[in-house]
Amino acid sequence: MERGTRKRFWCNLAAAAFLAAPDAGEVFDPRAVLNDAISALKALRAVRYEATGSVEGVLAAQLPNISGRVTIVAASGTDFPKLRIDAQVTRSKETTSQRMELASDGKTVVLVDHGQRTYTQLDLPTGQALLSNFIGVFVSDFASRAPLEREARASSLRYLGREWAGKDECDVLHAVFPTENVESRWWFSRKDHLPRRIQRIINSPLGPTTLTISIAMLDTAPTVREEDFRLDKPDGFTETSRPRLPGTGSNSTGQSFLPVGSLAPDWTLKTPDGKEVSLRSLRGKVVLLDFWATWCGPCRMAMPDVQKLYEKYKDKPVAVYGVCTWERGDPVSFMKQKGYTYPILLQGDEVAARYRVTGIPTFYLIDPEGKILLAYSGLSAENARQVDELIAETLKKLPG
Repeated sequence: MERGTRKRFWCNLAAAAFLAAPDAGEVFDPRAVLNDAISALKALRAVRYEATGSVEGVLAAQLPNISGRVTIVAASGTDFPKLRIDAQVTRSKETTSQRMELASDGKTVVLVDHGQRTYTQLDLPTGQALLSNFIGVFVSDFASRAPLEREARASSLRYLGREWAGKDECDVLHAVFPTENVESRWWFSRKDHLPRRIQRIINSPLGPTTLTISIAMLDTAPTVREEDFRLDKPDGFTETSRPRLPGTGSNSTGQSFLPVGSLAPDWTLKTPDGKEVSLRSLRGKVVLLDFWATWCGPCRMAMPDVQKLYEKYKDKPVAVYGVCTWERGDPVSFMKQKGYTYPILLQGDEVAARYRVTGIPTFYLIDPEGKILLAYSGLSAENARQVDELIAETLKKLPG
């Protein structure tokens, strides 16, 4: 290589290195990146985006792929925002996608399932359960008053560097929650600090599962109309209070949970120390049943919220039980190892079948008269808050 050529080569290499290097004084503290994102999310008053959700790993056969448009508007005077979701959902073992719509005016939630030709309208907070159908496109942190709360208390938070997500250059953070066997990765745009991609990694004994939400066409000042948050019942559709929920919440016939308001089937199960507990013996109390197993990654993710509910209401007329279902491990040792103290009931397979449990975790909330208040499958912070609200509301109605 000639001297002039060598000089140009090294100059070009140095220039390229300078362009790829971080800006002088740039901070790569993961907490700083996270705090910028929290501030940007809290500042939002409305947002509209396109999203695609995909699943890889051992739970891929249980969760649907989904794509759609989401509009979120903070609603004054209520904790629940105005919402509109228009999505195409491809469920497990189905080759064609089905259209699903959801709308909320902050008081009620309406779901129109064009594949099942059903129309569901539920008052809040019960209606929050309908959001389970849109787990692959609805990013709750866009609507939360405390966004990224979980990541803020992660045991490990690392900055992974820069990476492009679509057309946006992003800072990538990796959060670890070891007690829940869950990790998350967030791609925050360097332009506005808002998320462009989210991954949830669930680690179970059967292997990992990765849920990815990719965000595009993000608009932080969308034009909205009040009619966007209402949906009328289409002609020929059946009105139902038992919507088909995604993945683990529905079986192959489309049949879902025991209906809200119906009398919960009685059962008798044993605790690890041999004591018998029956549903009938719990009359007068609000009862929360969590059908779970030690090998189930999503079950482990949900357990911290169950523990919090148990601790909050253990001195009230509330009974919280983990019902061991399809278990092939040692649930007693697992509870001790993880530090969970709420009671469990063993060998719950038959009870699970009577409660139409086709996937775990599945939750049933039962009122003091033995009637079903709420049933859902899967996990989300919204569902945990809804259970908390329903328990509090029910306790207020008790005499004395």
